[in-house]
Amino acid sequence: MATSPKKRTNNLNWFKRTPSTLKDKQKAYFLQTISELLEQGFSINQSLQFLKLLMLKNVALIEAAEEKLAQGLPFEKSIQEMGFSLNTVAQLFYAQKQGRFIESLMDNAKQIETVDRYRKQVLKIVTYPILMSIFLILLLFGMRTFLLPQIATFISQDVFDRNILIRILINFFNYLPQLVGLIFAFCLIAYLFFDFYLMRLPYIKRYKILIKLPFLKSWIKQYCSYRLTKELGHFFSGGYSIQQVIELLVSYPIDPFMTELAIYMNEDFINGIPLTQIVSDLGIFTDELPLVIYQGELISQVGKKCLIYSSNIFTELMDDLTKKLNLLQPVLFIIIAVLIMALYLMMMLPMLTMEGI
Repeated sequence: MATSPKKRTNNLNWFKRTPSTLKDKQKAYFLQTISELLEQGFSINQSLQFLKLLMLKNVALIEAAEEKLAQGLPFEKSIQEMGFSLNTVAQLFYAQKQGRFIESLMDNAKQIETVDRYRKQVLKIVTYPILMSIFLILLLFGMRTFLLPQIATFISQDVFDRNILIRILINFFNYLPQLVGLIFAFCLIAYLFFDFYLMRLPYIKRYKILIKLPFLKSWIKQYCSYRLTKELGHFFSGGYSIQQVIELLVSYPIDPFMTELAIYMNEDFINGIPLTQIVSDLGIFTDELPLVIYQGELISQVGKKCLIYSSNIFTELMDDLTKKLNLLQPVLFIIIAVLIMALYLMMMLPMLTMEGI
């Protein structure tokens, strides 16, 4: 009789915890290996059996996926709990309808690798200055608590009133908790607004709000354009009409964003509005997207045009995101320099006041 995964912890390896989800690198390897095995003629079950030999640390996750497959769940649903995003699940599902499942496995593996590479690059850029800033702020708090009261005894009221540098420095340290609290409160309010209000809105309405923010506008439009053109490109290349695409997306609401778009488009199609006009009126796509679709319609290659555009816009989005975040590093280093200067001046304050500066 089969034992449940929970009972397996009752042994000498009790405190060797199995990872609950795959890391991004493992996800890419998992999908890429299955794609290659299916291409060689293996079945899904045979591929999973072989992967258990290749990914020994993740056997429990693969076995859980096998159990779900045995219960009749489709492959994309069986692997969702391994940590794959809803977007990946939806793309694999739609790919089966388009007759390009093996190709989609490889595409998703490459996409996961690309996004992971960009994320690591961004983290590498911002991690050190952020940690340095936190360390310096804690040091400033320590100086405020232990050093400032002693230094203040060397400063007369007359010197304090005459010297603007001393006033700024003393007030900065005096109001340091309020400044940090204000920054923390702003971050908390932004998080609460995003998590409890924005994330509960329908996708289209959410993106329409976000594009009003100047620093997010281009990224949101590029992302939405990438999502739409990638799916439309694969559907059109697979011989689907736009009406068939809409019906499929509405009938199988796996991807909430694409389903919302399909419902919105369906209402306009009923009223005889062309696709280019619908895309333009929504306001969440790039300005050139309607032109890309129009040019594709003229030569009956909308699918090909959309796929080329989706690939280009994704690369452009990732490069622009990295480039803009690169600008964050010098800003953080300037903040660090200001904090270091405040520390230095604080330590030099008694000497400055004795010299009458």
